[in-house]
Amino acid sequence: MSPEERAAIGALVRRRRAAERISQEAMAGRAPMSAVTWGRVEDGKAVRVGTYAGVEAAFGWPLGSLTRYVETGEEPPEASVEPQLQGGDLVGTVLDSSYPDAVKVLLVKALRAGGDPVDALLLADAPDGNKVKAIRALRELQAEHVDGRADPEQPCDRSEPA
Repeated sequence: MSPEERAAIGALVRRRRAAERISQEAMAGRAPMSAVTWGRVEDGKAVRVGTYAGVEAAFGWPLGSLTRYVETGEEPPEASVEPQLQGGDLVGTVLDSSYPDAVKVLLVKALRAGGDPVDALLLADAPDGNKVKAIRALRELQAEHVDGRADPEQPCDRSEPA
């Protein structure tokens, strides 16, 4: 991504965040990512590509909205009241689930790392089998949250088949 494209995204993100009257720290918590990373996005500095998906999720924008903005100039829709994907919600869902503990630990660490959680899972010091289970679980959890199928108040049954 060019410096001009990053600057355009940064200006859009800063403007939309300011319009919602939300701090960088609060938005970063929705993503989840550090406030420093959120600030880098707003400043138009280089970040991992997966970071932009976290920004989109924090605003409740469809995935790919920022790419579409850079390519076409079409701004994402107004922020929804409930973001499509909140890392904190996923962490709670993971902890309440029946996934094996080793997979839960990998998922929580990946969600809290900021950026693309799949990258964090792939870099984790864990057996490959647990990484694969965690990536599958992450994709399933993300799909449930984006589609609105997950009820954060209801624990998920993710027990391993016998």
